[in-house]
Amino acid sequence: MVTSENADLTPGVTVVICTYERPSSVRRVLDSILMQERQPDATLIIDASTDRRTEEAVRAWNRAAAGRTVASYQRVSRDDRGLTRQRNVALDCVATDLVAFFDDDVVLEPNCLKEMEHTHRRFHEVVGVGCFGGPQVVAPSALWRLRRCLRIVPSLAPGRYHRSGMSTPWEFDSRCQPIVEGDWLPGWGMMWKTSLARRVRFHDGFAGYSQGEDLDFSLRLRREGKLWMVRSAGLRHLPDPAGRPNPFRLGYMEIYNRYHIHRRGLPDRSLADVAWFVYAWTVDTVLLCRHLIQPSRSLAALRQVAGRLHAAHHLLRQL
Repeated sequence: MVTSENADLTPGVTVVICTYERPSSVRRVLDSILMQERQPDATLIIDASTDRRTEEAVRAWNRAAAGRTVASYQRVSRDDRGLTRQRNVALDCVATDLVAFFDDDVVLEPNCLKEMEHTHRRFHEVVGVGCFGGPQVVAPSALWRLRRCLRIVPSLAPGRYHRSGMSTPWEFDSRCQPIVEGDWLPGWGMMWKTSLARRVRFHDGFAGYSQGEDLDFSLRLRREGKLWMVRSAGLRHLPDPAGRPNPFRLGYMEIYNRYHIHRRGLPDRSLADVAWFVYAWTVDTVLLCRHLIQPSRSLAALRQVAGRLHAAHHLLRQL
């Protein structure tokens, strides 16, 4: 059905890859896109790099692809750098009714796009489809079981966002069903209805690495329909250390970003929810201190804890 929101969109799939100074990773993910059973109708590379290596890598890949498919390249200005801002730039360029966002450090399985699109076309109540990026089923770790015992989370159901401000990993799925409904989709691979994604947009207040941006976006979009993970749509997530935040910055975002996600993601948020958030993340920070007695991890853990404390101080000053 054509509405005013999607009147300018044609049926199809656009793949978006936002990147920052990872030319080899971009070439690798483009190679996997070329092997897709269902080729995308458009592929957009949104680059925030300060040099031309990624642009040159995309040009070389287009020459090697010899017209079988083409990746469009766009470099953003300083004001538009950062994952969420780059994704919003891409949304303004998309001309298809479905848009898929993939991290630049993934390798898609050949049927990934086909299975994600098939789920969208078959089930109209679905607004977002995600794919698994690693082991699809693992047992909850001792740390997660302890978090449940301490009531940091009420359960270990996969893909859920709890009112304590914590989300449980998707791989805690013991049922192995072909489709699993959840509260959020992982940012390494997710496909959305373009019209709704344009309306909601990514929160551009998260600068740079933007930890939690996928959770924030998912929680706001799930009000429009269902979010499903499709087991038959897979990819390999091969994290690249380049561009990752340092431990202090990571710790800061774990508190600061999560607090604002909690505020925006729970429309009926109460004082009890705020208290649960404070309790959960305070106890989790105490649990993080266990690494201080490990020589190989103590310095990184200390910086991560310091980042969390700095974020808490920052938030208190904003009250």
